[in-house]
Amino acid sequence: MGATVVIEGVVASELPEAWRQRVNAKGNEVLTVTIAKRKMEPVAKTAKKPNSTFGMWADRTDVEDPADYVRALRQTRSSSRRSAA
Repeated sequence: MGATVVIEGVVASELPEAWRQRVNAKGNEVLTVTIAKRKMEPVAKTAKKPNSTFGMWADRTDVEDPADYVRALRQTRSSSRRSAA
């Protein structure tokens, strides 16, 4: 899965606070630190409320192809910006 790194002779005060707390190390203790990859359990996916804009074009009868319609709107807007500059 990957390489394991072992660091010997590490003074506890040189480690991040969270690591020191996890092993209950005092500031002047000398430790051996082992860093290894491990497989994490997948996080359960939670159902999310759909974004309110999702499907906003679905019921439009005046728009045959929403992608073309929006592209045309954006084109008009960008060309008006160029002419104003």
